[in-house]
Amino acid sequence: MTDHFLYQGAKTGQISFPLGGIGTGCIGLAGNGRLIDWEIFNRPNKGSVNGFSHFAVRAERDGQVVDARILHGDLNAPYQGELQGTTFNSFGWGPRREYLTGLPHFKDVAFRGEYPIAQLSFHDEEFPGQVKLMAFNPFIPLNA
Repeated sequence: MTDHFLYQGAKTGQISFPLGGIGTGCIGLAGNGRLIDWEIFNRPNKGSVNGFSHFAVRAERDGQVVDARILHGDLNAPYQGELQGTTFNSFGWGPRREYLTGLPHFKDVAFRGEYPIAQLSFHDEEFPGQVKLMAFNPFIPLNA
């Protein structure tokens, strides 16, 4: 993959990489590592989350847990809540609980995507290792 398709910082805020094909259901992989846009069970559902679904990693040394984090980067602004949200999830209440913003996560994420493959590299000075997530869409155009 080339650096032409490398996104970092605020540029990851609008990414929803499709994992799934036409008529098969689709889940989006956000630029910061979140699973979003759960369009399954024959219904369009952009902007949705599937409560607390995430990938995580744990680092151990000599059988002892050194660190554990969800594979998310920082949540992109705005932080004030959703304009059309439900009670306690609307404007002024902040990010939804389902976004897992209070859990330990990585400070920096680099998203590299060239359909059908996306690769996220997670970085944090305090995490004792390198973490990369590779996701792919099994849908092959013209091969339904």
